[in-house]
Amino acid sequence: MWQQQQQQQQYRCLVSLVLLFLLGAPALVNGLDDVPAGGQVQEDNGQVNINDDPTSNTTTTHLPITATIFSGVPGPKDCRGSVMVKLDVPPPVENGVRTLAQCYNMPVPAGCGNFVANKDDGCEARLFAESNCAMYTNTAVFVPEPRAVGGHWRSMSIQCGIPAPDPATLGSPPLANLLQNAKKGPRKSSAARRAAAAAAAAELPYE
Repeated sequence: MWQQQQQQQQYRCLVSLVLLFLLGAPALVNGLDDVPAGGQVQEDNGQVNINDDPTSNTTTTHLPITATIFSGVPGPKDCRGSVMVKLDVPPPVENGVRTLAQCYNMPVPAGCGNFVANKDDGCEARLFAESNCAMYTNTAVFVPEPRAVGGHWRSMSIQCGIPAPDPATLGSPPLANLLQNAKKGPRKSSAARRAAAAAAAAELPYE
């Protein structure tokens, strides 16, 4: 009888140990970080290093250079009207090398356009009020999103490979000094200005 009770106690202890092990196993599994898809795990002297997949594509998507011209005017976000012309512009051979400017005549006067390209392509469209790229009016810079550019043009000249200007060489805006001088000191009221003008007039000598 005593031996049977001792065996039952040993059995209960063994079951308790198994339950403790099973309950602690999920915590060990959940403590591991997820390995990124395609990653590699390298083990060296007890230390584990996780490396990203060397074949993964980390470069930005290269956008095609397009100019979409509409018959309407700019709306709150997009151009209105129907698409008149859609141009696929060839990219520059390499960065920093300008392409030849190409002139395009519109079938009818255009009022809005989307000029899309990567900034590294350095593309711009010079807009003209007359055909054959005569009477310059504005310049539209190609950007990586379809942004509405309004105006009124009959032709446009597109060129790519134009380097971005260096901000250090642009200098300060022409009106920067005037704005700084206007901010100095409190602004006088109209009564104070009239009193100052009267005092200045009183100091003038009589002829």
